[in-house]
Amino acid sequence: MTIIQNKIQKTNGNPKILISSLIVILIMLSISGIFVYNQTVNINHNIEKEKIVLRDAEVKNAELKNNIYGMFSQEKTLAVVTNSALVVEKNPKYLKIQQTASLDISKEIGLAR
Repeated sequence: MTIIQNKIQKTNGNPKILISSLIVILIMLSISGIFVYNQTVNINHNIEKEKIVLRDAEVKNAELKNNIYGMFSQEKTLAVVTNSALVVEKNPKYLKIQQTASLDISKEIGLAR
């Protein structure tokens, strides 16, 4: 008596291994996808928090600049001058530094015009 086996029966273990390995891969991809999504959401929340901190810093910076510019405004400067009994000089004379001796290197090396 000759027994003929079908090809399907000979390779009966291979489809089970293939299907089970595909299921394991699908589960691993699902878990890694959830992990990546969670990290993306966390990063987006952190970005939004930092944007708020940046806006607050910009507001504080503008307030500080406003205070500094306010301290050096012409009205406040004139008020300090009048309160301190100072006189505004109409034609101020500034200090000038006079050079006593200057060395012209271009004449020494022959680049004189």
